[in-house]
Amino acid sequence: MQEAGEITIELSHRGGSVDNVKLNSTRPVTAARVLIGKTPEQVLTMVPLLFSLCGNAQTDAALLACRAALHLEADTTANAAREILVNVETLREHGWRILLDWPPLIGMQADKTGVAALLKSCAGFAPLLFRNGAAFELDSVSNPKQEELETLATGLRSLIDSFIFGDRLRQFRSINDEDGLLDWLDANDALAARLLKAVYGSNGLDAGRNNVHCLPELDIQALFDMLQNHDLTEFSRAPHWQNTPYETTPLSRQQSQPLIKAMQSRYGNGLIVRFLATLSEVAALTEGLGEETLPCSKAFGLEEIGLAQVQAARGLLLHRVVLRHGRVYDYHIVAPTEWNFHPEGVAANGLRRLRANDGDGLRRQAHWLIQAIDPCVQFKLAMIAANSL
Repeated sequence: MQEAGEITIELSHRGGSVDNVKLNSTRPVTAARVLIGKTPEQVLTMVPLLFSLCGNAQTDAALLACRAALHLEADTTANAAREILVNVETLREHGWRILLDWPPLIGMQADKTGVAALLKSCAGFAPLLFRNGAAFELDSVSNPKQEELETLATGLRSLIDSFIFGDRLRQFRSINDEDGLLDWLDANDALAARLLKAVYGSNGLDAGRNNVHCLPELDIQALFDMLQNHDLTEFSRAPHWQNTPYETTPLSRQQSQPLIKAMQSRYGNGLIVRFLATLSEVAALTEGLGEETLPCSKAFGLEEIGLAQVQAARGLLLHRVVLRHGRVYDYHIVAPTEWNFHPEGVAANGLRRLRANDGDGLRRQAHWLIQAIDPCVQFKLAMIAANSL
């Protein structure tokens, strides 16, 4: 398995104000080099071994890119079934972050029991969607077992509703504005409610608010053409669209939801909106479990080059493959972390705008903001007082 690396964030501050932010990543953006010389079939075997997180999204992107480079006709049924697997994986990734990482933010113990139940339930979908559970092969055959899928989905819905929303998920889904949110939070002891109430109590509702925009929906062919003229290794380290860094997070996907729109009008892309966007996505995916919808993943191929984009849990994931004589000649992956933790991206700009009463408050806000954006890998936060420079 590929080493995940880490992100080091150095935050220079004076009292409760940030003077400067430096981000350094040791994430291996050239990890895909190990795929050079391999056949597409070997690529699809290796990719899930390289990535411990979002393995389904990574392998789906690899499959779509390889199929595009090979000019294979799209299988809409199989693509829709794989979309379900990617959505379940997104739900799993969000769920375990909420259950493991959010409780310590508010002085609670991580819910390892909930995580174990979540992982077990999510693992059962592939065998019910594909023959022999083989979802990510060039010739995978989708053979959904609808009754068993619905039983599994019902169990997972109940689990998430109980562990995260305190059996009030449906009420959460119906919230359209801040007044409705405050009513939902009142006398609610669920994990989600506890965290949101803590953010309200911290007076940091708009902490990290900045002007970095959410990445718009990209035209896959226009993106393909743009990448033809770029150093792809450098682009993988600091991706951009039309020379501008963008954010690609759950907020990017949930910003049209009524509650998120209402909260953004008051708090921008600040802390409370980020936590709410993740919860909104979890709630939406939970209610839609097992439903086959048209895939939102895209692919484009020209000659022996294939480009695919997939919405992974933490944002947009890109895979680009070049084949020569049936083997990989070049391969690049652009992950959401590189968009969001770009030196001039949403994390850096959000951290620069933090304000607190003192250094301790600033550290707490910074830690919460980083967790809300979710770097996917371990991070280290170094606080440096200006008078020590």
